[in-house]
Amino acid sequence: MDWVHENHGKEGCIIMKLYPPNILDQIKENYVVGVLASKDDYLPRMGDSGEPVSFSEQMNDVVFFVKPISQEPKEITQVENRVGMNKMYIGVGSKSISNLPLEFKYNTDINKKIKYIKEKFEGKLLLFKPLLTQQERTERYYKNIDDIIVEEDCREGVSFYAVPKVNLTPNEFEAKLLAEEPINLEQYNHAMPAPLYVLCGDYIYGNIKENQWRIDSSNNHNARVIISPSTVKRVELMEAEKLKYIGSERDFIVFFDDEFVSTTIADRLDFEGVHLRGLEEETNATSQVELENVQSAMNEKSPEYTNTSPKQLHEIAFIRDLETKAKARNLIYSREDLINFHTSIKSSALTMLSGQSGIGKTKLATIYGETLGLSQKSDTMLIMPISPAYTEPGDILGYLNPATGLYMPAETGLVEFLIHAQDYDKQVHMLIMDEMNLSQIEHYFAPFISLLELEEEDRFLNLYSKDSVCHNDQKYKNSIQLKNNLVIVGTMNTDETTKDLSDRLLDRSNVVVLEKRSFKDIKKELEVFDGSEVYNSGLEDAYGEVYMTWKSQKENWKAFEEFELEFYDELDNAISRVDRLKGFSIRNIIRMGAYLNNLPVDSEQVFHIERGKAIDLFIKQRVITKIRGPIEIYENLIGTMEFDNTEPNGELYSLFNSETAQKISTFDKTKIELKQKARELSVNGYAT
Repeated sequence: MDWVHENHGKEGCIIMKLYPPNILDQIKENYVVGVLASKDDYLPRMGDSGEPVSFSEQMNDVVFFVKPISQEPKEITQVENRVGMNKMYIGVGSKSISNLPLEFKYNTDINKKIKYIKEKFEGKLLLFKPLLTQQERTERYYKNIDDIIVEEDCREGVSFYAVPKVNLTPNEFEAKLLAEEPINLEQYNHAMPAPLYVLCGDYIYGNIKENQWRIDSSNNHNARVIISPSTVKRVELMEAEKLKYIGSERDFIVFFDDEFVSTTIADRLDFEGVHLRGLEEETNATSQVELENVQSAMNEKSPEYTNTSPKQLHEIAFIRDLETKAKARNLIYSREDLINFHTSIKSSALTMLSGQSGIGKTKLATIYGETLGLSQKSDTMLIMPISPAYTEPGDILGYLNPATGLYMPAETGLVEFLIHAQDYDKQVHMLIMDEMNLSQIEHYFAPFISLLELEEEDRFLNLYSKDSVCHNDQKYKNSIQLKNNLVIVGTMNTDETTKDLSDRLLDRSNVVVLEKRSFKDIKKELEVFDGSEVYNSGLEDAYGEVYMTWKSQKENWKAFEEFELEFYDELDNAISRVDRLKGFSIRNIIRMGAYLNNLPVDSEQVFHIERGKAIDLFIKQRVITKIRGPIEIYENLIGTMEFDNTEPNGELYSLFNSETAQKISTFDKTKIELKQKARELSVNGYAT
């Protein structure tokens, strides 16, 4: 459909960012409310009279302008901020208004058409679906209107807040929230900013932060998950309040008077709101006395918790707490996965969590941070959902507006978080990038990929040129130092909606693939799990303070024997003969040394990975992941498998079976991965 547009010129030298069709489709599934613009508003330069309703010879139709008075899709706001697009939405009489009377459609009197629309729209609340139109040829964006609906009279100066409504009972909704399950917000999809309120039944739920929401794209583009939902509160809405303060309502979206929501509802949530945490505690019937008894029992069972100064805390106690907190949320991970994840974070600038959808990747990362005493409320943890629309660093960081001289941070909150991490460098800070590969990581995350390989004293992230004029540079300096207290974890899925990881990224990150436990094993572990183990050790804050001391200071090269290095040279040569860019790089051998030096040491051998298994894990997640491609190139290196009970006939599999290799490790996981790649070559002609 062709749409009209404002005839403005190019804005400076800004390069046009094109949004993919699926994002544009998402935008127009939502609703916005507005009012007919007035003469005093800055109107788009089109139409013949410069009035809010006018005739356009170019379109041979009546055009009108609507001023939005509720939240708009994020991409539209981004375009406005970046190129200064007019804030008014442009509608066309014959296209934007449904159910027009026949006398309008076939009336040739332009003045009567203009009068009809003015009388129909003036003083009314207008509900419509927004459209973002982009033309690559002219490098212009336009805000247009689809399917406009005239509502009741609208008071002058009022604005509205769109609150998504869920079609569940309050009990069902709260159970999903507390279980951190996806909530479908239809008519308020991923294109919209994260909602601060949700309506369910007679309750409105709030006390929600924007970055508390995680976008879940596994099934659709409507689902979101609230992280750490126990902070959410609810209050009851009276019928009289609904009648008075709701301006427009559809099946899954309600537009409330913004002042009512931001003052009355916000105050009631603060002073009268029922905490979901309280509901959860009531459901679990856990009294404070019982918690104190549990704490006492844990102190008896674990002497290191009693009268222990933070510097004396043992790393193993932290891993045990991590496992217990995960089980308390019905999440069962292998100890090997937990220790591997912990060791990867300690030894790598970036750790990626992969695994089957729904296995609990984001939850594990969040629980890890919480066990360290980190939280979004204290600005020591940031959960940042990644949007498919992110294509450049400015999408997650922000930009310096040359017109105003102000630095405009992105709504992700990343810049504020990094500043906090820089200022409080004795406290570990954790950035969780959720569904990191929904967009191409190497594009929006480019500055970080290079910086994280540098030494701390050279690790400065530039926000804008030091020679630029920035009026709010007291708050937003031109650069931020990324110190060693910054931990970055990304979660990733592998399906048709995600992007592949480049070799450059794989060479700089550990990819931890979580093992899916059998349903039988999960049920068994939960049945024997002692509920009395569900406790807060009281050491979370202390863990965060001493975390940096757990990092090994040993020389990385000293982690290896000479015969091991000879084997790794042989491995590098085998891969490099096929593709010299995918070999066992110097960077990887150094990171492997750091990984081995950072393995937790448990005298009781409970929370422990044997060195040979650790080497196997590292080779699988850092070296073998990069070996992918067509059978014409990789058949000799990987081999093929005609039957599942056979072994690949490739050079790598033979190398890991060699006598030298077996002195280092059995390489069981590496060989399983090679079998999978050989099977893919046999069936698909391509290894992934």
